[in-house]
Amino acid sequence: MRCKAVQRGMTLVELLLGLAITAVLMVPLGAMFQNASSGAAAVQNALGLNGELRFAIDRIARRAPTASILSDASGVVLQPGVAPAPALTYAISGTDLVETENATTTSLLGAIVTTLLPSPPRVSVIASNAIAFKLSAPASASQPLLKIDLTLRAPDGTTVSASRTIRIGSPS
Repeated sequence: MRCKAVQRGMTLVELLLGLAITAVLMVPLGAMFQNASSGAAAVQNALGLNGELRFAIDRIARRAPTASILSDASGVVLQPGVAPAPALTYAISGTDLVETENATTTSLLGAIVTTLLPSPPRVSVIASNAIAFKLSAPASASQPLLKIDLTLRAPDGTTVSASRTIRIGSPS
């Protein structure tokens, strides 16, 4: 009596059947992973845009009360500070929100007031992808207010807007 050899491994038919089942299961998973990846990229862009928007508005809100003059592209909005403080101008240049600080340094030496030559303006880009910006001074009975409106647009077309109203100066 002869003994049959023990089969080792898979036959070609079993291997092809296994590959076909794997392919049928993996095709939908690939599409799902691709959709999840593009969704994650869109969320990441939106989060970055929101962070940039918050940074720009926080910076303007922090610097505005100490400025001598605040202006945007439409002209002077408020004059909250005193002369030695910097004059701040905000404008959209291309797609960047740019802050320009024009400073003149004034110092008191005894009874003599000396005004030094104005230093060159300092220009800072505080937000990219800006499409709309406005400073306004809403009427207030108790204290001067400054309203900051900013809109940013991502390259994929996502738009975020924010507005903040802050108090400037002392009560009148």
